[in-house]
Amino acid sequence: MVNQGSALGAPHYACLYAWLSGCFARELDDAQLAELTSPSLSAWLTLLEQTPTLHAPVTQFNQAVAALQQRPDARLELAADFAGLFLMTEKSAALPYASCYQPESSRFKQEQSAQMKALLAQTGMEVNGSFSEPEDHIAVILELLSRLNFALTETEAPSQKLFELRNDVLSRSLSWLPEFNQRCIRHDGFGFYAALSTLLLALLRLDASTSPH
Repeated sequence: MVNQGSALGAPHYACLYAWLSGCFARELDDAQLAELTSPSLSAWLTLLEQTPTLHAPVTQFNQAVAALQQRPDARLELAADFAGLFLMTEKSAALPYASCYQPESSRFKQEQSAQMKALLAQTGMEVNGSFSEPEDHIAVILELLSRLNFALTETEAPSQKLFELRNDVLSRSLSWLPEFNQRCIRHDGFGFYAALSTLLLALLRLDASTSPH
């Protein structure tokens, strides 16, 4: 095992967040399914597995991928899982919006989307018109984290404001992702998205715990 804080840097997080964003944005297509067993993703997962806090989540995810390979009509079945978890009613789903995990009085309000829109604007980003989801969708947040980590690699002396912005997004995300993860575990009968969200949560916690402040 390596030291918990030494294995991953901003370039690793940037790539991993971009991949996870794509996984949560919409149903996986054939190319994304093939990527799950590709040598490149296997290399990434092997790297993650060396970090103690990621070992169990990576093992769980690998087991879910292995089970998926044995599933008849895997793409269609996984698409049904995606719809059931992320596109249905809140009572039996894990809706992928930060606003769904706020106090009852502000649930489904516009505050979370407005806050995320402001954070996106600070990095020169906005939601692509082809992605018809509000700014507080998990895929948008992960894309923002990816962009911020890429920005940290593009200069030898990143600004304190950039670190603060990244840490702010991480903190906001960790205020609701634990409940999102629990809902995925509770409602995902097959377990692929439960394993994916567990890996995501562990990754964000590690990033937050080792980020400069």
